[in-house]
Amino acid sequence: MTLARPSFLILGFLFLFLLAWIGAPYCPAQQDVEQAVTSDLPEKQEPEKIIGAPQDIKQKTGIWVFVVWMWVSILVLVYFLRWKIKEVDRLYQLRYFSAKKN
Repeated sequence: MTLARPSFLILGFLFLFLLAWIGAPYCPAQQDVEQAVTSDLPEKQEPEKIIGAPQDIKQKTGIWVFVVWMWVSILVLVYFLRWKIKEVDRLYQLRYFSAKKN
């Protein structure tokens, strides 16, 4: 029974791979779209400049709130991790999990 399980998983992965490989050319998102032909000459347009900066004070404040929240959550997780390590060290010194308790 244990030998049938890995072969079933391998067969399932191969089937999904084959399905994705065959189904990829028929995906509607990959079809070429015909562009409309216009009679006038396209004007030379400057590409729009994208500046990666907040647009107003609300976005700027939101970024700061997110950064502060992220650091506070990291500090809280480090605090709990140190607390857990201290507790495990205390239990280790007391030989709480030892098979030979003296």
